[in-house]
Amino acid sequence: MLNLQMLYTFSNLQIKKKMYTEFENLPKQARVWIYQSNRQLTDNEVDIIEKTLKPAINQWAAHGASLLASAKVMHNRFVVIGLDENQNMASGCSIDASTHWLKDLGEKMNIDFFDRQQAYLDGDEIKTFSVFQAKKTVENGIISPDAVVFMNNGVNNLSDIFSNWKTNAVNTYLK
Repeated sequence: MLNLQMLYTFSNLQIKKKMYTEFENLPKQARVWIYQSNRQLTDNEVDIIEKTLKPAINQWAAHGASLLASAKVMHNRFVVIGLDENQNMASGCSIDASTHWLKDLGEKMNIDFFDRQQAYLDGDEIKTFSVFQAKKTVENGIISPDAVVFMNNGVNNLSDIFSNWKTNAVNTYLK
């Protein structure tokens, strides 16, 4: 029979359990948060970001419960944090913690991970424009109807990244 001391010890062991997993191992329904940088990241910066986030995620918890999660930089522009909520769900405090990771990294690396401009692909390069200049951007031919735009950095899960995150401009408010 477990006594309170044994339960306390067990719960402390649970918190210390390393919960980082490779991004590719996350289920398609994993919850995601996308942070857009204000500029293209170098390969070296991508490496630093991913290596910095790994130990943070290993210690990530919600109300004492470890979170099974990962992080990946996509297109050298977007930091994606994924969480397998089949294991444990995020709390407001744990989400705040992940936001602080990106704020701290941004300050150290001189990068704004909270860029709210509209991102689109121009060849292999990701460019942005102010959403307040969308009409002018279209009228000036900067965005063509078939241009690929990153429309929804607020997607809910990993599956949405592959189906709803990028689309052609003609399928968006830019048409």
